[in-house]
Amino acid sequence: MLMSLTPLFSIVVPFYNLRAYMDRCIKSILRQSYQQIELILIDDGSTDGTTERLDYWAKVDPRIRIFQRANHGVSATRNFGVQVANGKYITFVDGDDWVEHQFIEFMVQSFERYQVTMVACGFYYDPRGRSATTKHESGVLNRKEMMNRVLKLSGSVRGYSWNKGYITAVIKDNGLKFTSDIDLMEDQLFNVQYVNACDRFYFDTQPLYHYVQRSDSLVHAFNLQKVPDTIVANYRIIQELNRANAVEVTRKKALQHAKKRQRYAKKTDSII
Repeated sequence: MLMSLTPLFSIVVPFYNLRAYMDRCIKSILRQSYQQIELILIDDGSTDGTTERLDYWAKVDPRIRIFQRANHGVSATRNFGVQVANGKYITFVDGDDWVEHQFIEFMVQSFERYQVTMVACGFYYDPRGRSATTKHESGVLNRKEMMNRVLKLSGSVRGYSWNKGYITAVIKDNGLKFTSDIDLMEDQLFNVQYVNACDRFYFDTQPLYHYVQRSDSLVHAFNLQKVPDTIVANYRIIQELNRANAVEVTRKKALQHAKKRQRYAKKTDSII
């Protein structure tokens, strides 16, 4: 579908030792129905051939920008991607995931049609192919409604950064960054800060992102040793809600969320 407006959309993809998955990810982005994109591919110090494969992709499409850095972790890599991004809008895709061909078109249309500051869509769990369930309908949300969905452990919104589109200027003007000193929930903390800086959002239940679940990924290696990260993240989330004078019901949801995380951590560790 042709767009009446064609703002540049930045897509930031960090890679760390994802040689086996990266081609599918990159191909799915280059095949987007909305073509006015810049694809920012960042090698975060890979040692498995990812670096050499990115050299190949650099020659394939002029919309691709390649950056190679020493290993700093996914948060610092995303922050670097924001720093070099030129697009009016921006999103983050994990290097082992992939997207439906209308993923970016949906976001641009939603931003322009509803005049919102964040767009979120549903997603699939791969390789099982089932979509995340939600009781909510598509529509425009206020800050309280979006915050409550970002804080939930279930549903199609959650705290992930990869099923959401952002306004690049909002991130830069407010100095928002992914926290680099924790390895879990850094994207949820980022989203809480972003939502607090905005007041109008759009969510659509349509699943357009494929979240690939790997047993060797950082999230699925979650155990009791990572409990300090969840404690720090939840503490900072509650601090952010208090700083912004968030409503009491939202603070309660954050506390409930923190308790669920700790119970899950202990349960996971007892199984390992």
